[in-house]
Amino acid sequence: MDKVLLGKKLKQIRISRGISQEQLSEMIYLSPRQMSIIETGNSYPSLDTFVRIAEKLEFDINDFFNINTKNQDAKREHVLEQIKIIDSKYLNLISDIITAIEKNS
Repeated sequence: MDKVLLGKKLKQIRISRGISQEQLSEMIYLSPRQMSIIETGNSYPSLDTFVRIAEKLEFDINDFFNINTKNQDAKREHVLEQIKIIDSKYLNLISDIITAIEKNS
């Protein structure tokens, strides 16, 4: 996620919670100027700062980044079921595709 989008999302959440930038800065022990720099997308927050922001604004970091492990697990399970019943001639092709993906990741 780029800095500008991250900053905009943080600002949106902060405003939706009815918290001023100055109030949040005090809550997370950060200068108002640094908070402004983060919200305007001129800097990424440190991991520690981001976690403190998430705690004070009460949002789930996984939701923030649209990480849904349940969907990923379900998709993985579906693929495994498909592999179990696939014709053996296609199994080699699937293996080659996975190997190629791993090499390029």
